[in-house]
Amino acid sequence: MTTEFKLKSHPADFECLNSAFRNITLQMGISMERSARSPIYYSAHDFSTAIVDKEGNLVTLAEYVPIHICAAPFAIKATLKYFKNDIHPGDLILVNDPYTYDAGNHLADWTVLVPVFYQDHLLCWAINRAHQVDTGGSVIGSYNPGATDCFAEGLRIPPIKLFDGGKMRSDIFDFILANVHFPETQRGDLWSMIGSARVGEKRLMEQLDIWGVETIERFFLDLYDYTEFLMRNEISKVRDGTYHGEASVDGPRHLGHTITVRCNTTVKGDSLIIDFSQSDPMVDRFFNSSIANTYSSAFVALMTSIGRSIKYRSEGAMRPVEVKTKPGTITHATFPAPVGDCTLVIAKQIIQAVWDSLAKVIPENTPAGWGGFAGIAISGFDPRRNAGYATPDFLSNAAGAGAIGNTDGWDGNHAEPASGGMRFPEVEIFDMVYPGLWKRWEFITDSAGAGKARGGAGVGESFILNQADQMNIIQMGCNFTTMPSPAPLGGKRPPFYCEQVITRANGVEEKISGEEFNTLGRNDEITTLCQGGCGVGNPLDRDIEKVRQDVLDEFVSLKLAQDVYGLVIDPITLKVDEAATKKLRLEKRS
Repeated sequence: MTTEFKLKSHPADFECLNSAFRNITLQMGISMERSARSPIYYSAHDFSTAIVDKEGNLVTLAEYVPIHICAAPFAIKATLKYFKNDIHPGDLILVNDPYTYDAGNHLADWTVLVPVFYQDHLLCWAINRAHQVDTGGSVIGSYNPGATDCFAEGLRIPPIKLFDGGKMRSDIFDFILANVHFPETQRGDLWSMIGSARVGEKRLMEQLDIWGVETIERFFLDLYDYTEFLMRNEISKVRDGTYHGEASVDGPRHLGHTITVRCNTTVKGDSLIIDFSQSDPMVDRFFNSSIANTYSSAFVALMTSIGRSIKYRSEGAMRPVEVKTKPGTITHATFPAPVGDCTLVIAKQIIQAVWDSLAKVIPENTPAGWGGFAGIAISGFDPRRNAGYATPDFLSNAAGAGAIGNTDGWDGNHAEPASGGMRFPEVEIFDMVYPGLWKRWEFITDSAGAGKARGGAGVGESFILNQADQMNIIQMGCNFTTMPSPAPLGGKRPPFYCEQVITRANGVEEKISGEEFNTLGRNDEITTLCQGGCGVGNPLDRDIEKVRQDVLDEFVSLKLAQDVYGLVIDPITLKVDEAATKKLRLEKRS
């Protein structure tokens, strides 16, 4: 394939506009971070911002939570179908429903859309998508493991105008907030989302004043074409063929078996087909994936493997790719199937299944399997504030990332759908905002899969309820008694499964698992252990000094260093006996 591409725009204009548009999305994110009410936004960053063109093509994004924003074009295209030509300057639209023209991924992610007009010309949209602390329904906190349809998961919002021609529709605001459990908190968060999108609109108008419509629209076309060119160039380096991958997770307990995402990735020249149609049938619990979520997951998987060297995250990257699904499977849920956990559990499996397929042909450029996490959502009443609360406990989502090539995996990372974009909230803020105390948040020794490049370490946390009489604990279906995808090139998988244990105030321990409702009483404690990621390559090839440093940092024990990495280390001085190490490694290789 040719390695030359000629822009229609001036190269300097192209780079200036690319930087300007990306900076706009970052400014939108800063606005959200500094004005939101809930720690899920100002501390954990569980939101995303993007710019999409008038037809619903992704222009650029701020990489907070990729699984959110890579599905944003679906929200625009649904809005255009829903309102047709009835979109005007001053409008602002809210949507979350995955079943209205495939607009959303799951109900907890609300999307605010602002059309940007210039001289009566619709140019693009400014978008903020944010995971709500609650979206109504029968269970506080947006996750309902018992839901058998989407109606039990919360309020379905088709594309609806919160502002019509610049005029706020108070009746719509009041209707929506009357159907969530914490209306005042979410009123503030919703206004923060609106403000963020309005910042995008204002900054885009400034760029239009500088550059004009014609130059910016030419930039859009160049950006798509150039990103497509780069992606096709990367795909063409991969050997033609069809490669199978899969990833499984514990299904609903009444089924009695795991549920599996199956992926056949076909490479032909400079194009790809990713086919999920052989995945398991959808289930009557919240593990199913909407089509927007599946498409977004596939995008994340490709841009972290084949396309990881491409700095442009535009619609053009998916032009060479066809995503196939089969309605009625867990990767293409049909109405009214519940999809509440799709951005975590099934998105994780979709991404890993794609990686598993690509590891068959480009293992050096594909992430090894990431560890499982054991997420929970907490809710209750805080007597200190005389108010209720709800939030996902992001501190318990701290699995290790898989290694890639010669690079170690990230330690204590969020799951693949976030791909490092989210932050762990400050423990001190959680202590202050919620009625408990985090006693422990630390990397677990020997939790990472070994390899020439090791996986990232998983995290262990312990939380005690000491400021209230009761807290509700909702398992988010993340038990993960199945292991991550195989480690490529001889690397090792993590040595243990995820685990959660409640220790009651009287000392009795209760091991809990996914798809459960539990409560903590005063002075009860919950402990979560998350898996590390898989390693890449033979552990006996790992640099001796790296292993020694891992021992010093307590990522690796002396025993594992000797048994798996083949190092002989003095337990007192922690110095490596190089002669003995060379001999031991030779013995282990044989």
